Amino acid sequence: MPPDAMTATDAAGSKVSDACGAPAAWFIVTSHGWSASHWLAHNLSRHPRVACVHSSAALPGDRDEPYDVSELLARKDFATIFAMLAQFRAGYGARGVMRPADLYRPMEAQGDARLIGSVHTFRLRDLPGMVSDLSPPDRNLRIVNLIRHPVNLVNSGAGQFELTFRLDLNELQWITRRIVETGLETFERIAARHQLFPGDPEVLSFFGACVTLKGLAADFAARDALLGQGLAGYAGSLRQEDVTREPAVFRDLVHRLGDGAVGCPSAYLDLVFADTRRNVHNARRRPTDPSALFADWAPWQREAFAFCLDTFGLRAPYEAEGYDLSMVPPGQSFA
Repeated sequence: MPPDAMTATDAAGSKVSDACGAPAAWFIVTSHGWSASHWLAHNLSRHPRVACVHSSAALPGDRDEPYDVSELLARKDFATIFAMLAQFRAGYGARGVMRPADLYRPMEAQGDARLIGSVHTFRLRDLPGMVSDLSPPDRNLRIVNLIRHPVNLVNSGAGQFELTFRLDLNELQWITRRIVETGLETFERIAARHQLFPGDPEVLSFFGACVTLKGLAADFAARDALLGQGLAGYAGSLRQEDVTREPAVFRDLVHRLGDGAVGCPSAYLDLVFADTRRNVHNARRRPTDPSALFADWAPWQREAFAFCLDTFGLRAPYEAEGYDLSMVPPGQSFA
């Protein structure tokens, strides 16, 4: 009998063992949603021995493009769009209390994957509160944080918000409240200086993407908390720019996540890097290099970004990850 055909069943009814009796390995990839997270989940799912879900709704990663609503909009199928939004909202509330085992054990029961996990389903900032569930005695659980240059992250987010705010009133009120709480007077001064309507869709969306950086600050703090707690399963961070461009880095990620549970053959890597699709959150034609992109922004955009970057104390953590932010002036200049 071939090794892959030999499975055993644990008390929960999960198919978990290979020929050597080793249980499936589990993983968590935390990330912001504007960081090629669906691309990563989709391509991990293309591995024959990996099962992966994505987003707060924990949707199967092998779905081609579950977040593209362009066809639904063309058909004016708002009922389906609002049903999707409700599914994501339900996930927002659950992800802070859901245990990895509650998600992964049912996935084990559905197949013979040797590596089971999620991308952008659990948030790094929530993990210190569930640390007792991150070291299950009968599973090897690894955690990797996927990061992206904050200039590109904000640019993507601004583009997404321009559509999202037209459809999702919950997201609109949440982000607008965060703009007010982060620095209403500062944003009004920026708007006055450049003669902007702060509620204009482009302006509001960009301000909203900037204040969303607050969540990234919480993620860095959570990382430090996990390291302080000595969590053995935390396997560090990887940069989106490297994972999506360099096969060797993608192979390293698979190894980090599974600790050898699955291989990463060249044929699989070739398949992954033949996939050039990405969710395009911002359709405006702009440079992709962070320095060139920052220079291409309007002055008010550069000011809003600099203000939020330093208000949330993100300059040092991102520079420690190897990102260049020398083009960004001190945020205090615009406070």
